[in-house]
Amino acid sequence: MDTDRYPPNDLLLRFPGYAPGEVDAFLENLASEIEEILKENADLRERIDDQGQTIAELKKTEGALTNTLLMAQKAIEEMKRTAQKEGDLIIRQAELRAEEITRSAMKEVSQVQGEILNLKRQRDFFVEKIRSLMQNLEKTMQWEDEKADQREEEASL
Repeated sequence: MDTDRYPPNDLLLRFPGYAPGEVDAFLENLASEIEEILKENADLRERIDDQGQTIAELKKTEGALTNTLLMAQKAIEEMKRTAQKEGDLIIRQAELRAEEITRSAMKEVSQVQGEILNLKRQRDFFVEKIRSLMQNLEKTMQWEDEKADQREEEASL
């Protein structure tokens, strides 16, 4: 209420006091302004309540979003850990498989080398046997030649 609008000396003085019509008008005007102020106050309180509810809803939404973000972050971290474990497992399995393949290849190389050595021994054995047979054949042929020469000599005598 604006106190400058109604200074006390604006009311007409009459004997034995103020003029009743002006006092009534002043009081009606004052009541009207108080009513406007009370209505404005009620409107402001209602707006404050509405804004308070809006703030509460926004805080609730913020809390839900914060929880959602935290859960998403935890899920991402869990997925990262799981992916890391799976990656480590895949690498370990690949390493084990590589070791197995290497062992198998080494074993196969060893077997092939053994077979090659065995084949070389067999070759050497057969070469020696063929040499021996050839020597025996040569001796036999020489012996046959000598016998044939002896028969020719005996026949010429």
